[in-house]
Amino acid sequence: MNVSKLEEIENALNDLSREEQLLLIEHIAERLRQSEGKQAQPLYGAWQGKFPVDVDIDKDLVEVRRDWMKKFEKLAP
Repeated sequence: MNVSKLEEIENALNDLSREEQLLLIEHIAERLRQSEGKQAQPLYGAWQGKFPVDVDIDKDLVEVRRDWMKKFEKLAP
């Protein structure tokens, strides 16, 4: 966290009452507790088996680009 962001937070905290600050701490603590069990899933292999193995990405990209070019040509004066 950069210094200016920390100063901004401290200034905002000064505007809160003691009770509001305690509620904020409780809220932050609860968010942290809930996020503890959520670990980032490695992406390697995450999509394995989700798409047909015979997909030709290069061919499909050529078709998509061709369609884009047709649309762009229609837009050109």
